[in-house]
Formats: sequence, structure tokens, C-alpha cells
Amino acid sequence: MSDGPRVALVVPCYNEARRLDRDAFAEALAASPWLDLIFVNDGSTDGTVGLLHALRDQWPTRVEVLSLERNAGKAEAVRQGLMRALAHEGVCGFWDADLSAPLDEVPGLRTVLAEHPQVEWAWGIRLRALGREVTRRPVRHYLGRLFATVSSLLLAIDSYDTQCGAKLFRVSPLLRAVLAEPFRSRWIFDVELLSRADALLRCGGTRTLSQVVYEQPLAVWRHKPGSKLRSGDFVKALRELLVVRSARRRWYRAGVP
Repeated sequence: MSDGPRVALVVPCYNEARRLDRDAFAEALAASPWLDLIFVNDGSTDGTVGLLHALRDQWPTRVEVLSLERNAGKAEAVRQGLMRALAHEGVCGFWDADLSAPLDEVPGLRTVLAEHPQVEWAWGIRLRALGREVTRRPVRHYLGRLFATVSSLLLAIDSYDTQCGAKLFRVSPLLRAVLAEPFRSRWIFDVELLSRADALLRCGGTRTLSQVVYEQPLAVWRHKPGSKLRSGDFVKALRELLVVRSARRRWYRAGVP
């Protein structure tokens, strides 16, 4: 689908030298002339930046490397990358560097935005079902389902899977508004994106979150070893839900340009 929108995809990287599949990114660029990559080096202390610069040298017009001086965390790395991507026309997004969701899934999310003009955000979700290859560690799966249920109850947002690192956004006033300030949460910024957008849309009164966001089940998602999340982070995420909920009141008053 070469006649759809261009996509500027942000890939946050922190000490990914051992896991970064440079060949997979190069193959995706060769197969998809509409794809650009913005790698955000989040203060890595290993050889990550060297790998990223090598990929940029191979694709100088389609790969950009944004380096943060110190580790700011995934939330801010993604936000900085998306802010840079707003200069691109069409669509931007972010993708986990470990490629648990292979880059073959990007065209499907892009198609959602191309075929549904009213949809502004196309988010991949990990839905275990026949005909799909979604492999997750059981503990992570059930903790994820519990977190999704709790966040839906606290924020009144019916999202099946907020934490999947495969997301596209139409460049729009709504996206610019939700990215205008740093996230208050470090672990659940995906939920904070939804919360901010929901509050702004409710203030506007013309559209709802379910009209703007489309959750697309991925055909393939494979657990990759080396995740920086730990079981104890689940407790931190629950605490941050309360922080996100308390911040909603101000966003209700902001409105979407």
C-alpha cells in the first residue's frame, strides 16, 4: 500500500546493543518506501549509539538519531521522539526496539488510518486467539489483564491493552496537545496518553475516545528476553494510575484546538 500516508516511527533505545536487530530495521526500510525511523538514544552506556549511527549512515535520508544526554526513561524518550516526528506530514508512532511486534505489523495499523479518516490513533493490541501468534509469559499476561481492568475502572476508559509497544498516530491538533507537557507517569505513559485525550475530547464534546482510537489485534507478538520491566513495577504502575486520574481535571479544562 504505497499510496497511503508516510509514517515516521519513533524507536526508543536504552542499552539495546545486544538486542537491536539492525537487519530487521534495514529490511523494513527497503520494503516500505513510506517509512522513516527516528531512533531515540535514551542515554545508553553500551554500544547502542554506534549501531544507530551505522543504520543512519546506511539510510541518511530516512533514519534520524536523537540522543538524550542522560537517561530520561521510556516515557520522555518516546515523547521527545514524537515531538520531533510532528514535523513530518502524515502519521507518526512508536515501536518497541526489541521488535516483539515485528515491523511487518506497521502496514496493518497504517491501513486502519488510511481507510478510516475519523480514526486518529491506531494501537496494536495483544489478543490471544486462534490464527494469531501471540506468545507472552503467563504471569505477564495475567498481570496485564488485571492492570487493564483496574485502569478501565479508575479512568472509565475501555481499552483492552494499553501497554503494547506498537502504536501509530495521525499528526493532528489532538496529538500535539497531549504531547505538550512531560508525562507525570514513568511506567504507564500509554495510559496517560489515553487519559489526556479522553479529557480533551470530553471537553470539546464533539467526538469520543472510541471514535478517535482504534485497537487493532496484532497477528504476531512474541515475548523477547531482556525486558527492563520487573514484577515489582506492577505496583508502581498501580500507584501511577492514581496520579494520572488526579491530573485529569486540568485536562478537562484545556480543550482541543
